[in-house]
Amino acid sequence: MSHSLNLKKLSFLVYGLGSTGNSVINYFKKKNISSFFVWDDNLKLRKKFKSNNVLDLNRTLKKVDYIVLSPGISLNKTKHKKSLIKFKKKIITDIDLFYLINSNVKSIVVTGSNGKSTTCKIIAHLLKKNKFNFELGGNIGKPVLNMKIKKNTFFVIEASSFQLSHSKFIHPNYSILLNITNDHIDWHGSMKSYIESKLKIFDLQKK
Repeated sequence: MSHSLNLKKLSFLVYGLGSTGNSVINYFKKKNISSFFVWDDNLKLRKKFKSNNVLDLNRTLKKVDYIVLSPGISLNKTKHKKSLIKFKKKIITDIDLFYLINSNVKSIVVTGSNGKSTTCKIIAHLLKKNKFNFELGGNIGKPVLNMKIKKNTFFVIEASSFQLSHSKFIHPNYSILLNITNDHIDWHGSMKSYIESKLKIFDLQKK
């Protein structure tokens, strides 16, 4: 399935100002995307972005086209749980943005309860040994929006269940699910939700 997104025609709320949220903001600024707001439950972090600050969170959630939610934020734990659940259909991730903007990239996405980083590094090593161009990022360290987009490049992406939980547009060429064990249930709310988040790497794949 192919997607494309003209960012300049849409508005966003970047919710969560950790490394992922900051990578989204830096990407927007780099591409001259001005219609975005920022929010973090931590007031000190919000104050760093005065020009894009939110005065009324509920009003902004209703107003924007998409909510780019950082992976560290659990809908089950945030104090704005009710508001976010109300607009859950708008929630996407930085990985969604990557695919919406770069619809034709070649990508390999790896997820699983254990062994994601090791597997991604092995894949990257094999690509390098066989003289393929590649970029390595995602949960492994470099945010996906910080990866350099070049032709004839494989993008090896480590995806956590937190990142996949709200993903709606991820469509890898190759998806690898290593394993699923009883993990992060407090974040997801149930084992069923945890498993469903992992299986999202297959949902939009072509035959």
